[in-house]
Amino acid sequence: MKIHDFRVRFRTEQILKPWNPENPAPHYELYIEIYKMKPRLSIMGMKEFVKNMKVQGVSKGIVCGGSIEDNDHFIDIKRTPESADFYFFTGVHPKYGIKRNIEELEKCKQEGFFGANFSPYIWDIKANAKQLFPLYSHLEQNKQIAIIHGSLHYNRYTSMWLSDPRYFDEIAINFPKLKIVVGHAFSGYHGLGLPVAQRHPNIFLEFSALWPKYLPDVTMKAVKSYLKNRCLFGTSYPVVDFKPAIDAWMEALEPEIAELFFEKNAERCLFDDPV
Repeated sequence: MKIHDFRVRFRTEQILKPWNPENPAPHYELYIEIYKMKPRLSIMGMKEFVKNMKVQGVSKGIVCGGSIEDNDHFIDIKRTPESADFYFFTGVHPKYGIKRNIEELEKCKQEGFFGANFSPYIWDIKANAKQLFPLYSHLEQNKQIAIIHGSLHYNRYTSMWLSDPRYFDEIAINFPKLKIVVGHAFSGYHGLGLPVAQRHPNIFLEFSALWPKYLPDVTMKAVKSYLKNRCLFGTSYPVVDFKPAIDAWMEALEPEIAELFFEKNAERCLFDDPV
């Protein structure tokens, strides 16, 4: 069985800029403390990074940009042999404006990117903000994927409720052919997001940086039964290290569910047509 990690960050200088333990971006400050990240925040070259990832058990990683600079950095990496182990997603930001963001989506699509990454908790806007609708529409028309942060969070400077499951319901209603990956699987909303995912077949739940032993029973039941075909493994590395996360989920899931969770659902999300 291959293991696809649906949320990975490189440890290159560009990607770790906002994660500097001595001067972190405000929205990441608490994450470094809570997840004891300092040992995983040193710069690491791509060859060493791939080796470390594979030694710990991950076959493929999904990486997401957060800016135009990240996108250009990813394009450079895509031209190296190490890129074969990763799937790339474009970084967009409301500050760029609709036209510039769509140009960036087009540029990255030509480079083989799979979709775009949305971070409402960093931007301090709701996931269903109308300035994001043209980007969702563009992705839907091009059969690309929207990865949208969808849980409570540790950014002390923005509202906890910017990714309310109701907003994802509205997005899915307006863009029924858009594949949506909910980052962190509506964690913290006490099961309110599960019926949203159940009724919209193009919504996938990504469980990065989440430990199964701490999740509500209703969530674990969904992973093992009625949403078993749309749940995705992730670590949010270096927030969480690869092997401890793999081991925890392997222990929590029956083998036939683990194969879906670690491999088959990611491949379906990335490569199958929308429902």
